[in-house]
Amino acid sequence: MKNRNVELSVGGMTCATCSRRVEKSLAKLPGVSASVNYATGDAFVEVSSSVKDEDLISAIEKTGYTASLTGHAIEPYGEIEFRNRLLATAIVTIPLMVVSMSPTLQFQGWQWVAAIVSFPIATWGAWPFHLSAVRNLKQKAVTMDTLISLGVVVSYSWSLWAVLFTTAGDIGTRMRMSLFVISRTMNEPPLYFEVASSVTTLVLLGKYLEFRARNQSLLAIENLAKLNPKSATVIRDGIHLEVPIEEVVVGDVVEVLAGSQIPVDGEVIQGQGHVDNSLITGESIPIRVSPGDRVIGATVVIDSSLLIRTAAVGKDSLLAGISRMVHQAQASKAQVTKLVDRVSEIFVPAVVGVAVLTVAGWLVAGSSLEFSLTAGIAVLVIACPCALGLATPTALLVGTGRGAQLGLLIRGASALESSKSLTTIFLDKTGTLTQGKMQVIEATFASQDINQPAIWTAVAALERTSLHPAARSTHAYAMGNAAAGVDATEVLSIAGSGVQGLIAGEKFAIGSVDWLGMPSGLLGQKVSEHFEKAHSVVVVHKNGEPIVVLALADSIHPDTPKAIEQLKRMNISPVILSGDHHKVVAQVAQSLGISNFQAGLSPSEKVDAVRNAQEQGEVVAMIGDGINDAAALARADLSIAMGDGTDVAASSADIVLLRSSMSAGVDAIRLSQATMHTIQLNLFWAFAYNVAAIPLAILGYLGPIVASGAMAFSSVFVVTNSLRLRKFKSLEN
Repeated sequence: MKNRNVELSVGGMTCATCSRRVEKSLAKLPGVSASVNYATGDAFVEVSSSVKDEDLISAIEKTGYTASLTGHAIEPYGEIEFRNRLLATAIVTIPLMVVSMSPTLQFQGWQWVAAIVSFPIATWGAWPFHLSAVRNLKQKAVTMDTLISLGVVVSYSWSLWAVLFTTAGDIGTRMRMSLFVISRTMNEPPLYFEVASSVTTLVLLGKYLEFRARNQSLLAIENLAKLNPKSATVIRDGIHLEVPIEEVVVGDVVEVLAGSQIPVDGEVIQGQGHVDNSLITGESIPIRVSPGDRVIGATVVIDSSLLIRTAAVGKDSLLAGISRMVHQAQASKAQVTKLVDRVSEIFVPAVVGVAVLTVAGWLVAGSSLEFSLTAGIAVLVIACPCALGLATPTALLVGTGRGAQLGLLIRGASALESSKSLTTIFLDKTGTLTQGKMQVIEATFASQDINQPAIWTAVAALERTSLHPAARSTHAYAMGNAAAGVDATEVLSIAGSGVQGLIAGEKFAIGSVDWLGMPSGLLGQKVSEHFEKAHSVVVVHKNGEPIVVLALADSIHPDTPKAIEQLKRMNISPVILSGDHHKVVAQVAQSLGISNFQAGLSPSEKVDAVRNAQEQGEVVAMIGDGINDAAALARADLSIAMGDGTDVAASSADIVLLRSSMSAGVDAIRLSQATMHTIQLNLFWAFAYNVAAIPLAILGYLGPIVASGAMAFSSVFVVTNSLRLRKFKSLEN
């Protein structure tokens, strides 16, 4: 039976261990595989047809979390909730800490006041962590919230017991614990009310900042989804109707006025003008469109009105596809992330064990119960690996979101891992290094006495009737030099050869040398020179005499040289793989300073070239746009497809470029490498923090207050470090 894909929103997750548990619960269903992203709260599930959506939701709810197929799942606690609890607890915690840490400020019965005011903080303030800990305990699991809950409960319970049943409750008792180091000369049982309060407040601060940063990083994709206009002007039976975008169907003709957003994906059928694609592709330069050109919904027509035949709307539009692709990329997991998930699963119960051993060890060594408990609490708090769980998903979230803003669609985490060690990049020529369309690069007239504007006017009139790619390029060039618009009569198109007709009573013909014959003299010399360079040649005849020779070629994209230089600075060797003629490829390679190229290749030979490089130890990227590139793209370690290429090429690629230029390809590699570097830095900080801090807590050199502050700081550091990726700049900027 055919599998299907289901996307769910999961609520109530508080750490990476939670997402791992949801994955395991879903995987218990027959034929189900799932990837759950803690940072986004999304679950991408591949299921067999026999599994119902209700089964998926039930499996998630059994683990204690909420789930929804539409919209966002119910979040028991979110950014606003954590903010409100943070403000309420901070108002009490700050003066409580000041009094507790300053014997000169302590008054008669202060410890009883501390017990009363810290009670709502340790209960209501820390309730999200207590609730999560209990919920996970019912599932025979422990998470990071378990450590926080234990630390708060133990510190408050011990303090309350000391006030009620020991001399700590006597009037005048002074605090004996310093902020940074646990005191080992206690004559009276110490009180830790401010520890329970400060740990709660600092963790709430970390959670609030974490939620805020996560929500900010999701804005790029959410804003992308809101770009499309809410209505469209549809022409039906000659009547212009303003209808909601949901009522537009494929095949409808939509009118878009100058300065307005294009509401649908489609094809221009009438009008010419420039379209600003920057909202979707990140391209800053407007693109000229004319009948036959494709346009993207949510882009803006700048200078003229267009009629567009609708090709896709709603979930089938490019904009909706971008959002889906980015969300799926954010839910994917790199190998390093899977390792972290497994480590987190083992780490939390191990920390609880270490905390118990710490208490027991200090008691055996002859320390007081108070000191031993304090050391154990510090271990619980400092070891909470929140930063470890956030290290990868936050960087992936921000990196892929920034990529979407720049027109770079990164399909998954595997692309990031491949990018960091690239040594060679194979480049298709046509449509990758070049603009992928024929352009007039030189025009030679038989005589300087010829009225050139008049000739260009005639050429434009004739070529307007042809749909051949060379004719369209010639028409565009002629229009830029014509004197005025005229009409051609008795037009006759000769398939594969050219076109002829009458302009103001004079006979004109435009076509190939094979059809019109090789001209003599200067024009014949020019034709030979262009043939030597593998250029396409068009000859213009007037009344049977050759008067103009036009050379056409696929020109190099303006930003390609800069992109190639950047690749070299990154120590990635560029190699051209092309099916074009050797002379054409050699000329392109020489102009770009690329010493290694292969020409005249079939699709299978491109695959062989990639395979041979890999067998020699190279880590290979491939950039292409055509059907003949699809197999090589699939074989490469990192595959990048031009977005205006074929669907086959795009479906084979790890990264899809909506800006069809080499600079976009280099940007994709640079952004992938920057994201991977951020992940590695985050993981280093998270591991180094725990490795350094846990021994200090075990030895009693790190108090619970500093431990909770450091734990919160590490999470905030990881998130803010990831947010730096929002400032990534394109080569075009």
